[in-house]
Amino acid sequence: MAEAGAQERTEAPSQKRREDARKEGMVAVSREFYSAALLGALTLYFMLLGERSLVQVGRVWSVGFQQFAGSDLTVDGLYRLFMGLLLVIALPMAGVLGVAMIVALLAGLLQVGPLIVPFTFKTERLDPIRNLQRLFSLQGLADLVKSVFKMGVIGAITYLTFSEHLLAMLSLASLTVEGILAFNFSMLAALFGRVALAMVALAVFDYLFQRWQLEQRLKMTRQEMREELRQTEGDPQIRARVRQVQREMSNARMMQKVPKADVVVTNPTHYAVALIYDREAMTAPQVAAKGADFLAQRIRQIAGENDVPIVENAPVARQLYDNVEIGQEIPEEFFRAVAEILAYVYRLKGKTVAPPA
Repeated sequence: MAEAGAQERTEAPSQKRREDARKEGMVAVSREFYSAALLGALTLYFMLLGERSLVQVGRVWSVGFQQFAGSDLTVDGLYRLFMGLLLVIALPMAGVLGVAMIVALLAGLLQVGPLIVPFTFKTERLDPIRNLQRLFSLQGLADLVKSVFKMGVIGAITYLTFSEHLLAMLSLASLTVEGILAFNFSMLAALFGRVALAMVALAVFDYLFQRWQLEQRLKMTRQEMREELRQTEGDPQIRARVRQVQREMSNARMMQKVPKADVVVTNPTHYAVALIYDREAMTAPQVAAKGADFLAQRIRQIAGENDVPIVENAPVARQLYDNVEIGQEIPEEFFRAVAEILAYVYRLKGKTVAPPA
């Protein structure tokens, strides 16, 4: 039971796992976002350029057939006529395709940012069993819900749009060709615009669902977390050994300063703080070394071997140990207490230099 629990993916994915997944193309992407963007682009096209493009095509068609009617029926004539029509149609179509490509590129950048994933053919995509499992998975259920939603919404919007324009459609026979084209494009623009708005709402929910599902897929077991930590930061035992060596080197440097200290303040066995004061070079006494328990004993031992005075003052020793780092000058609130200790030490040594007041 303990082993099974350890394999559950309960840990949030690390930054490295997210970056590795992104390099492999595992990102949250909503296909509905592309559909909404393309429908929005088509709506703008129908509103701004659709009618003008179709009118231009109609004019070229009319002029071409008028010229063709007054000339002989030849292969060259037909070729020129249809090539002219093709060029006129190709320009608006090229514009539509260009806008569609730009919109698709922007939709991708908005969702995942700049990302280039090399194409790799995955043979498991040909496995019918895996494909059947994917069909009945949570993603398959979500795709089914989206499909039903899209069919229902598009059907309802189409019905409402045509119902609103039904009376106007009955009077199309009395309009000119340009009027009929204008009516058709305005109706298509309204239809595509409404569907695009519905697709935007669906895209937002779908994108949030894709992000949640990706987060679940990227979750890690505790064993995977440990393995990744070992790969990125090294073996924990090695790191612990490095920290131990660093502490030993730091303590050795600290102990070298104890013989130069003016006094060691103790508590009397648990804490020891070595103070050094050079009136000409310092504005206040500095903590040369400090330690608790074993280090405190070692500081007292070195101080005794080098005739450094040891003064027992439990409150001062504890406060200095907790509040002042090695190499720092003591804060102002300790001036009076430390000055009394240094004055006592100077009297024992027969010094005439007065400690800081």
